[in-house]
Amino acid sequence: MSTELLGQGFVLFATLFVMMIGLIFTVVPPLPGTVIIWAAAIVYGLALGWENLGWWTFAILTFLMLVGIIADALGGQFGARFGGASCLSIVVGTVLGFSLGILASLVGTPIVGCVVGVLGVLGGILLVERIRHRDWSTAVDATKGYVAGTAAGIAAKVTAGVIMFVVFLVRVYFGL
Repeated sequence: MSTELLGQGFVLFATLFVMMIGLIFTVVPPLPGTVIIWAAAIVYGLALGWENLGWWTFAILTFLMLVGIIADALGGQFGARFGGASCLSIVVGTVLGFSLGILASLVGTPIVGCVVGVLGVLGGILLVERIRHRDWSTAVDATKGYVAGTAAGIAAKVTAGVIMFVVFLVRVYFGL
């Protein structure tokens, strides 16, 4: 077995390993799983040459990565608006969730920060809508809208990540 072939095998294994980590991270709302998958493909292209990956494949992966980021970033906000939340409650929830998430990440782990951040967003939306409408049912509906939108955003991000992984595998193994 040649050294070059062994090196290519290692690069492919490392790339697929990092892509699998990226796929796992697509499930967690604020973590950029599609960016990790995309970055792994770039490193693969840089290490083994772009002819192994191809510019069209890179363009498709870039497009899907952007779709995943946009769906993740906007899903909850669109859902909250659809559920009746005001722009103020979305901004307050986002700022509260971000602040608490950063603080929890510094004190605990990044995973704890993600969970606390999501709970902060939910709490912020619920609190502002409760104050705004003086009605728990309306506030809960707005918060449910955020949860539904976030779930749709995560589903889109996971789908984009899986398609990215499949596109990479098809290109590398079958040369299509």
